[in-house]
Amino acid sequence: MGARARTVAVLGALAILGTPAVADAAPDEASVGPPQTGWPAAWAYSIEHPDAIPQGMNDFSCRPDAAHPRPVVLVNGTFENSYANWAMYSPQLKTDGYCVFGLDYGGPDTGPFHQTGDMRVSARQVGDFVETVLAATGADRVDLVGHSQGGLVPLYYINHLGGESKIGTMIGVAPATNGISAYGMLKLLAAYSQAKDAVGSVIPAVDDGTAGSAFVTETGEGGMTRPGVEYATVSSRHDLVVQLSESQLPPGPNVSNVVVQDFCPEDLTNHGTMVYDDITLRIVRNLLDPATAVAPACHPVAPLP
Repeated sequence: MGARARTVAVLGALAILGTPAVADAAPDEASVGPPQTGWPAAWAYSIEHPDAIPQGMNDFSCRPDAAHPRPVVLVNGTFENSYANWAMYSPQLKTDGYCVFGLDYGGPDTGPFHQTGDMRVSARQVGDFVETVLAATGADRVDLVGHSQGGLVPLYYINHLGGESKIGTMIGVAPATNGISAYGMLKLLAAYSQAKDAVGSVIPAVDDGTAGSAFVTETGEGGMTRPGVEYATVSSRHDLVVQLSESQLPPGPNVSNVVVQDFCPEDLTNHGTMVYDDITLRIVRNLLDPATAVAPACHPVAPLP
């Protein structure tokens, strides 16, 4: 495949996943960025400050209390970073009383865009980070909240890398639980071996995250869930990246598949904006702590930021 064709294939995959192709910004000193209420502003800040983390995240002196005994680990989606992904969730969960942690995984080591690498390697990185959090906080388990790819990679860790005994609750927000087809476009790409190989060599996560991939199949060996973990998915009918059938887990006594519009029909939040939607955040907070659950305050939400 020529250089032009390779470039077209890679950019096409980026477009399918709904993320702009932007050159990496130069890294600056690590800093804590301000809270955000919208995806565009969070992305812009993360590009200017690629080492920034959101308020409330990665205080390794934090010790869980009786009301919130499990730290919360936030797991990013493809091409995202801890700040862009969690600049709304992390400050709120910290205010709620949780010890909050997060990581950039899946390479590259610099710049604002991560979670592009081999998902098996990413799952090990998530597992190593969980071990670090457990050691620092003295907790027995953590709760995981993952967005998009961050709702799939931890399932591999739980199912095949010993994570079942380390995770209390696993919540996927717009998760790519069963891999995604992008309404058939990724399967079409996979049918052309040269294009598939070109994208996979540059962005292995695209190949691994496609519905029916070897990674998704391996993740589901023995079932997608394990009895020692509580699971929830939070999905939107207006998600243009992950369909409901792709995001939801098989029914089970330890599984809750939640659809935002079942609570608030006028909330048209989509794939990227779910991590900046106060209604979705309220649902996640309720799932983390059902004893203090509060009904979401419904209001109209546009499908785009």
